Amino acid sequence: MVVASTAPANAVDVKVSGEYRHSFSTGSDFLGNNAEDFRHRMRLNLALAASENLSAFVQFQLNHGNQYGSADKHGTGSNIQTRQLYLDWVVPTTAIKVRMGRHQLGLPEEAFGSNSILGAGFGARDGIVVTAPVTDWLGLTGIWARLATDGGTDLDTNNTDDMFALAANLKFEGFSGAVYAAYATLDDNSKTTSYALDKVTGLDEDGNGGVATYKEVATARYARNTWNDGRPGAEGDAYWVGFTSTFSFFDPFTLKLSAAYGEFNAANKGDENANGWNVQAKGSYALPFGTAVLGGWYFSGMDEDGKGYMPNAGYFAGTNHLYDGYVSLTNPSQTNNFGTWAVQAGIEGVSFLENLTHDFHVTYMEGTNEEGDYTAGWTGKMGEDDAAVEFTLNNVYKIYKNLAAHLELAYVINDYSDKAEDAGLTEDDWYASLTFQYKF
Repeated sequence: MVVASTAPANAVDVKVSGEYRHSFSTGSDFLGNNAEDFRHRMRLNLALAASENLSAFVQFQLNHGNQYGSADKHGTGSNIQTRQLYLDWVVPTTAIKVRMGRHQLGLPEEAFGSNSILGAGFGARDGIVVTAPVTDWLGLTGIWARLATDGGTDLDTNNTDDMFALAANLKFEGFSGAVYAAYATLDDNSKTTSYALDKVTGLDEDGNGGVATYKEVATARYARNTWNDGRPGAEGDAYWVGFTSTFSFFDPFTLKLSAAYGEFNAANKGDENANGWNVQAKGSYALPFGTAVLGGWYFSGMDEDGKGYMPNAGYFAGTNHLYDGYVSLTNPSQTNNFGTWAVQAGIEGVSFLENLTHDFHVTYMEGTNEEGDYTAGWTGKMGEDDAAVEFTLNNVYKIYKNLAAHLELAYVINDYSDKAEDAGLTEDDWYASLTFQYKF
């Protein structure tokens, strides 16, 4: 700071950008429930650069609303938030870059995009990312992320969830990828999952008392031991190792491979240890009229002891309806990515008219959980006897340079087991959404 105070004052270059989305949707789920929704969201970005070595970024978000008008949407109450707020700077006389603050940080992107352990594509978290080039083909990235806190700044209770990660980024001719390792210390500061455990099984915080069926215990363990969108479910330690890779030696053929293993070690009696893994592969071949794709994934599922899954806080963009690969603000994202395997084929970037493109995918999926959980309806876990086929057609029309219309259509054939049918999951699922996206 003393050295910086002697530097001459310079004007700051301010750039404004942003995005506005407006989504309409309708559809029906496996239970036959019909739903219509209408939401909108705006993000406003301000980039303030003092030089190429020092800049700041802030992103404001006007949260999306729907017809219900609740306080956290567009009804009464505030619906404006500071979504990202960070500082970029370069360590003097080095090529080491530092980003600190609230931003979209995550582990290396998997074959289907984002990262199912900790993804950068959805949401923002507090933390620091340091990137350092070592050679022309090797770079290192270090991450500290504050995943969740209990009670504001949390200086007194110290109920925090922190992740520390290190990734080695590799780049050669015809190949790029990364290997990474991550460790997280998790505190049991989630009132929602603790309440769910008490309500469903009758167990107290130490796991004492109560009599429950296998399904109820497994469901409660699942809720407490996993964490989504930065919210933890149990106290303990977790670690992960993984890799991502992209092979482009045989252009126009490209192959993406990724795999990861994760383990959770509980600190409290009544919480279960858990471990799981996933592997993903996606190949693409550029044709004159589009890009053909073929891929698949496997996420380990829950066994009879309530174990077998990988703790995660990320998103999985495997498909555009049952998973997180959609553009719309109104898609329910119906299925947990872990506990399934699938194969997918499709064609992307097909165009018959100027400024209009189409992506079509067919995905066959089955559950890998030893027993399905249907207590949450269509958002529950798929068992080994459950299967579904998802057809998606996504259309993008570029109205103007900065304005595009996305029409996302999906139909899911229900091939669930008799147990799922007994729980009411008997209908096919369909979904349609129209989103207008303005970028400036």
